[in-house]
Amino acid sequence: MILWRAAATAALLAACSAAAGSDARGCPPLALAVARTEPPPSQYAAFCGHHPDACRLGGAARLEWTPETRAALARVNREVNAQVRLLADQECLGLEDLWDFPREGVGDCEDFALEKRRRLVALGLPGASLTMAIVHHRERFFAHAVLLAETTHGTWVLDNLAPQLTCWNASPYRYERRERPDGLWDRFTRHQTAVR
Repeated sequence: MILWRAAATAALLAACSAAAGSDARGCPPLALAVARTEPPPSQYAAFCGHHPDACRLGGAARLEWTPETRAALARVNREVNAQVRLLADQECLGLEDLWDFPREGVGDCEDFALEKRRRLVALGLPGASLTMAIVHHRERFFAHAVLLAETTHGTWVLDNLAPQLTCWNASPYRYERRERPDGLWDRFTRHQTAVR
């Protein structure tokens, strides 16, 4: 009986360990061919003019992938998705596209992403590892903004349309532009070719 329990416990621990590590092993860093480097989108530049501290991306550009890091990313993604109601700027503000933190519990995709970064930085994660990205849905063809977390085990997407963390190459998006820690943005080529 004791041997059976020990074997069962070992098998359970091994299964949990494999499950916890499987997502990390399967996610590479986002490395796409860059067409050019350019200034930030005008809407983001306006946001940074109003919230300069939110755009100073200091610290390490890559997070150490630990159970605590993964838990913090997953928790903040879930919490913001649950606490903010998705509403287009046109509907709630009468404006076409205003990047900001959520207001009165509502916001659109970039507002979700900016709020997630604000909360993660407040927890002590380095802003340089948490960058904005503009993407396009491969099947529904809409433009979208997400937060990318660069880690020692790949690039993870924090998305208001997904309750869980998603590896960038498992998400349904084509990546158009990504923020860099130095404040510039990389625009990727139309053909999403990974750079080795």
